[in-house]
Parts: sequence; structure tokens; C-alpha cells
Amino acid sequence: MKEYFKRNSPIFYIGILTAVLFLAIIFAGQGTPNVKPSLEKVSDEELYTNLNPIIGEKTARVTIVEFLDYNCPACAAVNPVLKATIQNNPGKIRLIVRHLPLNIPGHESSRDAAIAATAAIKFNKFEVFHNELFNINKKDRETFISMAEKFGINKEEYISQLDSEEVKKIVENDESTASKLNLRGTPSLFINGRPFDNSQDLNTVILAEMNKIYPQN
Repeated sequence: MKEYFKRNSPIFYIGILTAVLFLAIIFAGQGTPNVKPSLEKVSDEELYTNLNPIIGEKTARVTIVEFLDYNCPACAAVNPVLKATIQNNPGKIRLIVRHLPLNIPGHESSRDAAIAATAAIKFNKFEVFHNELFNINKKDRETFISMAEKFGINKEEYISQLDSEEVKKIVENDESTASKLNLRGTPSLFINGRPFDNSQDLNTVILAEMNKIYPQN
């Protein structure tokens, strides 16, 4: 038996290495932002348009742009941090949401969820849709329509938006922008145009930027 393993050890090592690499790719796609480690700012024109939904005060001078996937565990973990930071600093911080549905196992409904949230913009219900989508496992058409009714949106009007080409094009534009920026993972965050380094504490970085722009008296 020892002789068998000795003769075939290269095959076993290759198999183990392949499995490790496969798992690494899966986990990287789940939550590691693939922004190149650079301090170079990205212009507003490259990061967002006036069609992208805003959470927080529209005129706030600290702008966070997030490319996310509603099936991404890391995005779900980041969401309450962003939510609390915006709420605790009224009028100073805004979040612009863009979508990057990942094409990996377990994310088959991500693009549909992005479209469902985008369809709620017209009814001023994007934020509640956005938060709710992180809290539910089943993300399908029936669920999205039930959510719309729950939040007081007319069913027929919501379905019209859900099926509209205009809404789909907004999500497609998000994906196109993410591709141009070489983003492959979620969440990918930019704070006033600078890529966020996920080795740092998110709340600390946001507050440091806020204190630069809104110096305390």
C-alpha cells in the first residue's frame, strides 16, 4: 500500500492542489473586492450616473459607491455597517448602489434581484427593497411581487417596471461599468472616488473621510 501511494503521490498532490484552487476561486468571488490596490481616484463620471439609486442625503459630500450582489454574504455583512454609519451622520454621507451579479454557483438569482430592486426606484421604495433582499433566501419573481405589495406598491405598476427594458438597461449599465473598472468581486466600494482597501475597517475609513470634509468645530 505504501508503495502504491509513493508511485501515485504526484497525482494525489495535483488533485489536492486543484481542489484548493477551486475553493479559493469560489470564496474570492463571494466576497473579495477585485479592485486593484491603488490610491488613484476614479472620477464621478466613471463611477455612477443620475439613474443610480441613492441612500442617504442626495447632497451629502461623502459619497460611497458600492457594487454589490444580493446573494453575497460579504455584502450582507457590510450593509448594516453602511446603514448605521449613514443614519448616525445625517446629511453627510450618501450611498450610491450599483449592481454586480456574480456568475458563480449559488448566485443564479442575483441578477433578477438586482432588477427587482431597481424596479422599486420609481416608487421611492428602493432602500426598503435593498435592505429586505439581504434578509431573504428565496429570490424569485413571486417573492419580489409580494415584497412590492408589502411595501405599498401597486402590483400591476410594479410588474410593469419589473419587466421594463429601461430597468434592465440600468442593471446592464452597472455590469458594464464594473467590467470597465476591472471589478470581479463584491462588495467593491469606493469612498469619494478612492477604492476601499478591505484590509482596513470600513467605518473608520468613512468617518476619517467625513471628518476631512466636515471638520469638527
